[in-house]
Amino acid sequence: MGLDIRLPIGLLFLILGALLSLYGLLTLNNPAVYAKSLGDNINLWWGACLLIFGAVMFFYGRRATSQNATEGMHQTADSEEGRRNEAREHDEGLEK
Repeated sequence: MGLDIRLPIGLLFLILGALLSLYGLLTLNNPAVYAKSLGDNINLWWGACLLIFGAVMFFYGRRATSQNATEGMHQTADSEEGRRNEAREHDEGLEK
């Protein structure tokens, strides 16, 4: 089970943040769109927040996935129990 839930959530927020920021940039000079928000470009601000949150989630998801891949199967070979298990597998012909 190598799927980290932070990866798809991070991608989702990155895509939504990019779309919202793009809309905020495209409607930058249209004061009628932002009359209800007292002239603040809410789309641009929240799009930036979503982009940052998505980037953080994606970064930590990728970091955890890469750390799990580097730890691998031979991590227990450094302990006494791991060495006994490796010797047993070698004696029984279970190693690949």
